[in-house]
Amino acid sequence: MPATISSTTSLATMLPEYARRIGAYVGSFTTTTNIGAAKLIVCVTLANRGWDVDDILNDFYIKITSGNNNGVIRRAADYEGSTGTLTVSGSNLAAETGSVTFELYRYDPQRLTDTLQDAGQEIFPRVYVPVYDRTNTARHDQYHFARPSSIPRGYVRQLFVERRVSSKTYEENIVNSLNCDIEASTLTDWTSSNVTAAIETDTNDPDNAVVWSDTQSAKITATLNQVGQFYLLAPNPTNYVGEEINFAVWVYSRTASRVSAFIQVDSSSVVTGTAHTGKGWERLTVSTDATAITTSIKVGIQISSGTVFTCYLDEAIATAGREELPRAGRIAIRNWQEQGDDIYVTEAVPENHNLLVVGMGMLDFTNISSAAQEINENARRMLYNQAAMLLFQSEIDTLDSTEQQEAINRFNHFRNRMNESLGAMAPMAMLRNTAS
Repeated sequence: MPATISSTTSLATMLPEYARRIGAYVGSFTTTTNIGAAKLIVCVTLANRGWDVDDILNDFYIKITSGNNNGVIRRAADYEGSTGTLTVSGSNLAAETGSVTFELYRYDPQRLTDTLQDAGQEIFPRVYVPVYDRTNTARHDQYHFARPSSIPRGYVRQLFVERRVSSKTYEENIVNSLNCDIEASTLTDWTSSNVTAAIETDTNDPDNAVVWSDTQSAKITATLNQVGQFYLLAPNPTNYVGEEINFAVWVYSRTASRVSAFIQVDSSSVVTGTAHTGKGWERLTVSTDATAITTSIKVGIQISSGTVFTCYLDEAIATAGREELPRAGRIAIRNWQEQGDDIYVTEAVPENHNLLVVGMGMLDFTNISSAAQEINENARRMLYNQAAMLLFQSEIDTLDSTEQQEAINRFNHFRNRMNESLGAMAPMAMLRNTAS
C-alpha cells in the first residue's frame, strides 16, 4: 500500500504544472456570468485572450475549481467565440450564486491524474516518501511486529525505540492539572458526548493490555449511529490566542478508521488528525492554529458514526505555541530483519514503548484531490516525465499513422528526459547490523 503523504504540493498545483509540461494546459479562468442550472459556462476573458473563433475550444476539457460544481469535469460540446460561451456535455450543472474559477485542458484531467498515479508507482524507489510510522507498540515478550503497510516489502530502513512521555509530569502540558493520565478515581474532568465512559483498571496474571500506563485507562463506548466525543476543556484558554495548539493521546482500538484525535476552538469546525489504524495502542495526534479564542479549547477523541464501538484512552498531552508535540529520546535497534510482512528483532522491545519504523514509501495519489504530496521540484520533474511517457505510450497504438508518429516523438522526448535521471532521490540510509 502506498504511503500517506503530507505537506507541500497539492493536486491543484501539480495537475496544471504537469499539463503545462506536456502542452495540455490552456489556463485558469473565472466565469463572468453566474452558472445556472444548465450547461453553459460563460467567460468573456476567453474571447479577450484570443479564443474568439467559434468552435475553437470544442472537445477541450473544463475542470471547475470552486463553487457548487467544484471538481466537476466536463467536455466542451460547443464554443461561441464572440461571447466566450462554452456548452458542456453531460447533465446540467448546479446553479451558482457567484462567479467561479475553472481550468481548461486539452486532455481529460482525470486521465492526467491517472497517469500521475501510475507514474508514482513506476518511479519508486528513485522517488519516494520518507515514512515515520509509530503505529506499533511493544508488549511483554514481543519479538516481531507488523511491517507498516505504507512501507513496501524490503524498504524498511531503520528501527528505533521511543520512551513514553508522562502526561501528568510533563510541565508544558496545558491540561496536566486535569485527569489527563486517567489515574483519578473518577472521569469528571472529561466530557462525554454520545459516548459512555468508565474506568478500566489494570490487572496482573494476566496483564490487562488495555491499560497503557500506571493503573488505569478510560473505556469509551460510542452510541449507535452517532458521532461521539470524549474530551477535556483546557484551563485558561484565552492565554493561547494566536498560538499553535497540539494534542496527542494514546488510544487502543482493534477497528481502523473510526477514532481520531481532535481539537475544537470555541464553536469553530472540529479539526481531526489521522484516524487510528486498528493495530492496538497508537498515539493519535492533531494540531491547529488558534487565531482567535473567546470561550474554550476542546481536546480529545472523536468517533465516527456507525456501529457500537469500544476503544480505550490514556495519557493526554496538549501544548500551546510549540510546532510539534514532545517525544522522549529514542534508541536505535540494530539487530532486526524483515520476513514477509513482519519485522523481527533479536532483543525484546521494552513493554509499553513505541516502535518507530522508518522506511521508504511510494507516492500516493489515491486521494490526490485532497492529499498534498511531499515531493520537491526536481522530483516532480521526474514524476511528470514518467507520467508523460505513460500518457503518450497509451496513444501510440490508438492513432492513425500521422498522429501515431507524433505520439512516438513525444514518448521518445520524455523517455530521454527520464534517462537523464534528474530528480532521483538518494536512498535512505540503512541502520542495521550486517549480521541481522
